[in-house]
Amino acid sequence: MTPVLERGISLRGVAKAYGATLALAGVDLDLRPGEVLGVAGPNGAGKSTLVRMIAGEERPTLGKLTFDGRSWSPADEWQAVAVVHQEPQLFPNLTVAENVMVGREGSGNSHPVLSAADAAVMDALGIGHLKDKALEDCSLATQQRTEIARAVARDSRVFLFDEPNSALTAEESDELFREIHKLAASGRIVVLVTHRLADFVAHCDRVAVVRDGKVRVILEGDALTEDAIARQLVTESAASLTLAVRDRGHDFAGHPPLFQTLDWTHRTAFSDIAFEGLPGEIIALIGVEGSGARELLRSLAGLEKCTGSIQIGTMSGSVALDMLTAYVPATRQLSLYSNFSVGENLLVRLGYPQIAGAGYMLKMRQMKSLAKAAVSRFLVKTGTTTQPIRSLSGGNQQKVAIAQALHCAPKLLLLEEPTRGVDIHSKAEIYRLLRDYADQGNTVVIFCTEVLEVYEAADRVHVVADGAMAHSLRIADYAQVEQLATDITRLEQESRKDEAA
Repeated sequence: MTPVLERGISLRGVAKAYGATLALAGVDLDLRPGEVLGVAGPNGAGKSTLVRMIAGEERPTLGKLTFDGRSWSPADEWQAVAVVHQEPQLFPNLTVAENVMVGREGSGNSHPVLSAADAAVMDALGIGHLKDKALEDCSLATQQRTEIARAVARDSRVFLFDEPNSALTAEESDELFREIHKLAASGRIVVLVTHRLADFVAHCDRVAVVRDGKVRVILEGDALTEDAIARQLVTESAASLTLAVRDRGHDFAGHPPLFQTLDWTHRTAFSDIAFEGLPGEIIALIGVEGSGARELLRSLAGLEKCTGSIQIGTMSGSVALDMLTAYVPATRQLSLYSNFSVGENLLVRLGYPQIAGAGYMLKMRQMKSLAKAAVSRFLVKTGTTTQPIRSLSGGNQQKVAIAQALHCAPKLLLLEEPTRGVDIHSKAEIYRLLRDYADQGNTVVIFCTEVLEVYEAADRVHVVADGAMAHSLRIADYAQVEQLATDITRLEQESRKDEAA
């Protein structure tokens, strides 16, 4: 076994099991003071579990963590580790200064007073002049700096940044990374988790790529490029593909579009989008947070206000959005009712006359029959339709969330990250549900952050970056997912160059 670091954090043989699921499968990794370490990985690869392990939020099932050569338990030494979240975990009703002092107020009844050391930290981070301002009135960039200031003030030695700049402007993002580099230069350990490959290359000394619960490779020096990271994120995963390219939909040439937008413009996220989809197609939108891709998909469901025109079938505008679309969010808890049964969740979007009669009285016998049919149709593995929804696995809960939307018989089905956090077998079944629905003459649009999901599920993909949508790529043109990853990365880079010009 590789010796542990004399300075810094070492993970050796770290494994984490949740029941029969092995989230980490023997991780060896060093976190060195004075550098920025990137952690990259597809959804479900074990990346989040690894970060929680370093943060002390999880304890390993097997293996060992050491800090400066001694046994390390962040849970016992919580002040040593700070997590800077995508959405700051602060108190909006307190001032900036009060948030910096949270956890160090003392036991007295007097109001805590900002010390000279705290003030110096805030001044260094450019927020000293805002010390008396309510945090809820501050920008997201200021809130993140406040979170950093709180951690620095309590002398944290480890900083974990989880998608820290997804909602920041380019200028705010530059300012954040200047602070990140200052932390590293001061000898602290800094870890960056992001989907933005360009940020890894620009700001990290090394990048650890996590797949299937293990650190598969560490890229550094000349080997650390966007293309190299993109290829590593899908390498070997292609062998587990559950749907082959030959299983994709029919040739759609000659069919009129089922939906199309013109001059489709969002207030902040994207502009002048011309987009169309054919019946029978599954179309993927891929882009990092802040690219506009997620907002574009939500706008097709009427959840983001836009100008321009949209046509779905024979309807247009808000009527089309209301009548002919159905949307499934990335977080299934937003679709499901945890206090309802499996059957009730399957039928929750139905109404008169499917499950209600005169006086809107529920048709209990009809509901029972419909629920049983839905369990069979949507491949939901459950003992009975009356058991609690929370008793199902994540994959089966996701199938119920999708089934709710399909019960509405939309012409345009919209899903955010449809298989996030589900196992490989459930992924295959979900992709089959989407394919079968598209084959009935409908159109499916999915928002993805993972190239592998695009390759497995879609007929074509649009890269969205900086609020603009590139031309589509046909998935059938790619025999290997690695080449698709390369072309998607190239389109993202070209978009950034165009924006800079």
